[in-house]
Amino acid sequence: MSLLRRIRMGYDYMQKWPLNKMLANRFPEYRVVKSTRFAIAWMPVLAMVAAAVQIKLGGEISPQFAVQYLFILSIPLQGLYWLGWRAVQPLPLPVLNWCKEVRQRLIEAGCEEAPNASLSQYQHMACLLNRAFKRLDNAFWCDN
Repeated sequence: MSLLRRIRMGYDYMQKWPLNKMLANRFPEYRVVKSTRFAIAWMPVLAMVAAAVQIKLGGEISPQFAVQYLFILSIPLQGLYWLGWRAVQPLPLPVLNWCKEVRQRLIEAGCEEAPNASLSQYQHMACLLNRAFKRLDNAFWCDN
Protein backbone atom coordinates (compact mmCIF):
# COMPACT_ATOMS: atom_id res chain seq x y z
CA MET A 1 0.00 0.00 0.00
CA SER A 2 1.38 3.39 -0.94
CA LEU A 3 2.22 6.05 1.62
CA LEU A 4 -0.34 8.53 0.30
CA ARG A 5 -3.10 5.92 0.25
CA ARG A 6 -2.30 4.97 3.86
CA ILE A 7 -2.41 8.63 4.93
CA ARG A 8 -5.73 9.09 3.13
CA MET A 9 -7.12 6.01 4.89
CA GLY A 10 -5.91 7.49 8.17
CA TYR A 11 -7.74 10.72 7.45
CA ASP A 12 -10.94 8.84 6.62
CA TYR A 13 -10.59 6.74 9.77
CA MET A 14 -10.01 9.87 11.83
CA GLN A 15 -13.26 11.33 10.47
CA LYS A 16 -15.21 8.15 11.27
CA TRP A 17 -13.87 7.59 14.80
CA PRO A 18 -16.33 8.87 17.44
CA LEU A 19 -14.58 11.26 19.81
CA ASN A 20 -16.19 10.09 23.00
CA LYS A 21 -14.28 9.93 26.27
CA MET A 22 -15.96 6.63 27.13
CA LEU A 23 -13.78 5.00 24.46
CA ALA A 24 -10.55 6.64 25.65
CA ASN A 25 -9.85 3.87 28.19
CA ARG A 26 -10.38 1.08 25.67
CA PHE A 27 -8.70 2.39 22.53
CA PRO A 28 -5.75 4.69 21.84
CA GLU A 29 -7.58 6.23 18.87
CA TYR A 30 -9.19 8.89 21.07
CA ARG A 31 -5.79 10.31 22.04
CA VAL A 32 -4.25 9.84 18.59
CA VAL A 33 -7.17 11.53 16.82
CA LYS A 34 -7.13 14.46 19.26
CA SER A 35 -3.35 14.82 18.92
CA THR A 36 -3.42 14.53 15.14
CA ARG A 37 -6.14 17.15 14.80
CA PHE A 38 -4.15 19.45 17.07
CA ALA A 39 -1.01 18.80 15.03
CA ILE A 40 -2.80 19.47 11.73
CA ALA A 41 -3.95 22.82 13.08
CA TRP A 42 -0.84 24.01 14.89
CA MET A 43 2.34 22.34 13.61
CA PRO A 44 2.52 24.38 10.37
CA VAL A 45 2.11 27.53 12.44
CA LEU A 46 4.85 26.40 14.82
CA ALA A 47 7.19 25.63 11.93
CA MET A 48 6.56 29.04 10.35
CA VAL A 49 7.13 30.89 13.62
CA ALA A 50 10.33 28.92 14.27
CA ALA A 51 11.55 29.67 10.74
CA ALA A 52 10.72 33.37 11.10
CA VAL A 53 12.61 33.56 14.40
CA GLN A 54 15.57 31.74 12.88
CA ILE A 55 15.67 34.09 9.91
CA LYS A 56 15.31 37.13 12.16
CA LEU A 57 18.10 36.03 14.51
CA GLY A 58 20.49 34.31 12.14
CA GLY A 59 19.60 35.63 8.72
CA GLU A 60 19.50 32.20 7.09
CA ILE A 61 18.18 28.71 7.67
CA SER A 62 20.85 26.08 8.23
CA PRO A 63 20.36 22.46 7.09
CA GLN A 64 19.91 21.33 10.71
CA PHE A 65 17.03 23.73 11.20
CA ALA A 66 15.51 22.76 7.84
CA VAL A 67 15.41 19.14 9.00
CA GLN A 68 13.84 20.26 12.27
CA TYR A 69 11.11 22.17 10.38
CA LEU A 70 10.44 19.18 8.16
CA PHE A 71 10.12 16.99 11.25
CA ILE A 72 7.65 19.45 12.80
CA LEU A 73 5.63 19.47 9.59
CA SER A 74 5.66 15.65 9.44
CA ILE A 75 4.07 15.14 12.86
CA PRO A 76 0.48 15.32 11.53
CA LEU A 77 1.42 12.90 8.75
CA GLN A 78 2.80 10.46 11.32
CA GLY A 79 -0.52 10.48 13.15
CA LEU A 80 -2.47 9.99 9.94
CA TYR A 81 -0.17 7.18 8.88
CA TRP A 82 -0.66 5.39 12.21
CA LEU A 83 -4.43 5.81 11.93
CA GLY A 84 -4.33 4.42 8.38
CA TRP A 85 -2.33 1.43 9.58
CA ARG A 86 -4.68 0.88 12.51
CA ALA A 87 -7.80 1.10 10.32
CA VAL A 88 -6.96 -2.10 8.46
CA GLN A 89 -5.78 -4.12 11.46
CA PRO A 90 -7.96 -7.10 12.41
CA LEU A 91 -9.94 -6.82 15.61
CA PRO A 92 -8.90 -9.00 18.54
CA LEU A 93 -11.52 -11.59 19.52
CA PRO A 94 -12.70 -9.82 22.73
CA VAL A 95 -13.21 -6.56 20.82
CA LEU A 96 -14.99 -8.39 18.01
CA ASN A 97 -17.38 -9.98 20.51
CA TRP A 98 -18.01 -6.59 22.10
CA CYS A 99 -18.78 -5.16 18.63
CA LYS A 100 -21.29 -7.94 18.05
CA GLU A 101 -22.97 -6.97 21.33
CA VAL A 102 -23.09 -3.31 20.28
CA ARG A 103 -24.54 -4.28 16.91
CA GLN A 104 -27.19 -6.40 18.60
CA ARG A 105 -28.16 -3.45 20.80
CA LEU A 106 -28.40 -1.26 17.71
CA ILE A 107 -30.76 -3.75 16.08
CA GLU A 108 -32.84 -3.89 19.27
CA ALA A 109 -32.98 -0.07 19.26
CA GLY A 110 -34.50 -0.17 15.78
CA CYS A 111 -31.45 0.65 13.69
CA GLU A 112 -32.08 -1.56 10.69
CA GLU A 113 -28.93 -0.51 8.87
CA ALA A 114 -26.50 -1.53 11.61
CA PRO A 115 -23.06 -2.35 10.15
CA ASN A 116 -22.30 -6.04 9.96
CA ALA A 117 -20.31 -7.31 12.93
CA SER A 118 -18.52 -9.93 10.86
CA LEU A 119 -16.43 -7.20 9.28
CA SER A 120 -13.45 -7.42 11.55
CA GLN A 121 -11.27 -4.36 11.02
CA TYR A 122 -10.99 -1.25 13.12
CA GLN A 123 -12.43 0.91 10.33
CA HIS A 124 -15.62 -1.16 10.44
CA MET A 125 -15.75 -0.86 14.21
CA ALA A 126 -15.42 2.93 13.89
CA CYS A 127 -18.53 3.05 11.68
CA LEU A 128 -20.42 0.82 14.10
CA LEU A 129 -19.43 2.89 17.14
CA ASN A 130 -20.20 6.14 15.40
CA ARG A 131 -23.71 4.98 14.65
CA ALA A 132 -24.09 3.48 18.13
CA PHE A 133 -23.17 6.73 19.88
CA LYS A 134 -25.80 8.52 17.83
CA ARG A 135 -28.55 5.95 18.48
CA LEU A 136 -27.98 4.29 21.86
CA ASP A 137 -28.58 5.90 25.23
CA ASN A 138 -25.82 6.58 27.75
CA ALA A 139 -26.97 3.75 30.02
CA PHE A 140 -25.58 1.19 27.57
CA TRP A 141 -22.17 2.85 27.53
CA CYS A 142 -22.01 3.16 31.32
CA ASP A 143 -22.70 -0.57 31.71
CA ASN A 144 -19.90 -1.54 29.33
